[in-house]
Amino acid sequence: IGFILLLFSAIFVFKGFADGPDLDDKQAVLSGPGMNLGKGEQEQSSVNVPESAFQVYSGVLSGEEIPLPSDYAFSSYEFYGYNELSSDLMKLKETYPTMQLDSLGKTVDGRELYRVIVGNPNAPKKILVHAGIHAREYIVCKVAMRQVASLLEMQKTGKTYGGKSIAQMLENTCIHFVPMVNPDGISLVQYGIGGIGSEALRASIMDMAKRENVTDYASYFRLWKNNARGVNLNKNFDANWEQTVDRKGYPSKDEYKGSAAESEMESKALADLQRKENFKCTLSYHTQGEVIYWYFGEGSYVNDARRLAEIVHKNSNYAIIDYYNENHAGGFKDFTERKLNVPSVTIECGKGTSPVPEQQIDKIWKEQKGILPDLLFDYSK
Repeated sequence: IGFILLLFSAIFVFKGFADGPDLDDKQAVLSGPGMNLGKGEQEQSSVNVPESAFQVYSGVLSGEEIPLPSDYAFSSYEFYGYNELSSDLMKLKETYPTMQLDSLGKTVDGRELYRVIVGNPNAPKKILVHAGIHAREYIVCKVAMRQVASLLEMQKTGKTYGGKSIAQMLENTCIHFVPMVNPDGISLVQYGIGGIGSEALRASIMDMAKRENVTDYASYFRLWKNNARGVNLNKNFDANWEQTVDRKGYPSKDEYKGSAAESEMESKALADLQRKENFKCTLSYHTQGEVIYWYFGEGSYVNDARRLAEIVHKNSNYAIIDYYNENHAGGFKDFTERKLNVPSVTIECGKGTSPVPEQQIDKIWKEQKGILPDLLFDYSK
């Protein structure tokens, strides 16, 4: 009976599980005794992480207040697209002149790939946060933008956190944000084929739909995961790319890993940014499943990555996943850990199916708002 109840609980937790890491639903694995639901080629962490990795400060649990400026589109329950993001960024720049804003380049449909820097750009330590790499997971772009605004407000008002000045901590550790990695795909999800400006791109996307015998175009585009060229950006990084499973092998709304690692403007820009800035850690926001992925095989990154996962867990209470799969790779976290030994986490926010309902944003924000202040505090020691 106990086993049946445990299995039922695990299945309940993983209903509609994990859009981000590109695993089959039935391959989902929850860390912990008796919770292995995995099938096939999952590989478990066998690393003995020191006890110090679990000794982290949580400001939210200690009663710290995290402010959130409210006069922005990211504060609403409306869907959040490229136009809303662009408008919010311009307003934030006016209100908080210390914020640095630039672009990593233009997408194939002519949208800017915005990059925001909060803190001293010459700081000895740097963190990367990115969101919206999968089109139908656009709600997490609001999370990244709320984090930007919250940190800027704390910096401007002289807020202390754990007894330390946020402004001073941002002198020592700056944070780079790429709050919407896949603006073309997100526009397609939100507006349908009319969300794509290029006539050639629209024709290419319609050809993809016809190849899959689509009749309900609204539903097809609503579930779009890839970029406008039909490539899954989180399978397009240089980490076991060649052996990564590609169940379609052609451009589509999901699955397709591309013609080569970093074949896409968005993935190459993100990888180039990591190589240039040498971030101390990275956080990748996805939906859904309320889990944290942190491990991709042995390496010097392991202890720091597990500590990073613990900080996320303390704030969100999301389950920490200690498994990975060599044949389901090509993700940004996989690339930073395998190729560069940079500790990274993939954070799966929300419940249900993607797109996650907008009404979940406040709960998600409550679970995420303390993570970056906690990291600043941790890196200030």
